[in-house]
Amino acid sequence: MNGKKLLMIFLLAAITISSCKKDDDTTPITPATESGLKLSINYTIDNKPLYIDSFLYTSAAGLNYSINRFQYYLTSIKLIKPDNSEIVVASNHYFDAFDATTSTITASNIPAGNYIGIKFKIGVDSSMNYWDSLPITTENTNMLWPLLMGGGYHFLKFEGYYKDAGNDYGYAMHLGTNACIIPISISKNITVTSSSALQLNMTMNISEWLKNPNTFNFNTDGNYIMGDSTAMNKITQNGQDVFSF
Repeated sequence: MNGKKLLMIFLLAAITISSCKKDDDTTPITPATESGLKLSINYTIDNKPLYIDSFLYTSAAGLNYSINRFQYYLTSIKLIKPDNSEIVVASNHYFDAFDATTSTITASNIPAGNYIGIKFKIGVDSSMNYWDSLPITTENTNMLWPLLMGGGYHFLKFEGYYKDAGNDYGYAMHLGTNACIIPISISKNITVTSSSALQLNMTMNISEWLKNPNTFNFNTDGNYIMGDSTAMNKITQNGQDVFSF
């Protein structure tokens, strides 16, 4: 074999080795299959903005009222797939309507894809509704439901004042106990992509707690309902449609 043939063989071998090495070093890029999600809650009272301690609002029973506290929990928050399987967004979240830092649930690792709705519970799921099941924070401690009344947590604290015959009276719509957990399921086409976090905005119409299906009257139904099962049941029923997109 002459020198030219040897040189050609050497060059072809070098090119082949170089090509193979280049292919081996190339790592395929796997497309992202997950993304983040932010679910934010806004508040309205029949299309009026929420202000603290302001008698701007009139209940379905015709009573002028203000709001100075509005706190609650959402638990078992999940996205619903077209096949009705579910993706967990968060196990629980505490909201204070007058504290903007509590208004958003942030979740990561949400599978990209199409969803047909969202579901959650207003209140603390029965599996967690016992003293100190939630992290011991000032907020959670202040939401504890008395042990003598069953323990667990307040699901809702809706408080303020109302006017009647020229006088001001206090009211406190407090929900608790497993009988008052409110399951919510809302249909909505939701698409999660891998390119960016999805922002979802829901609105709670607070006035709905006092109407539909029950026109709640502080004077006749009770202005302090904690422990009053009849009044608590009316507020629980009214809570079924307080949220919308």
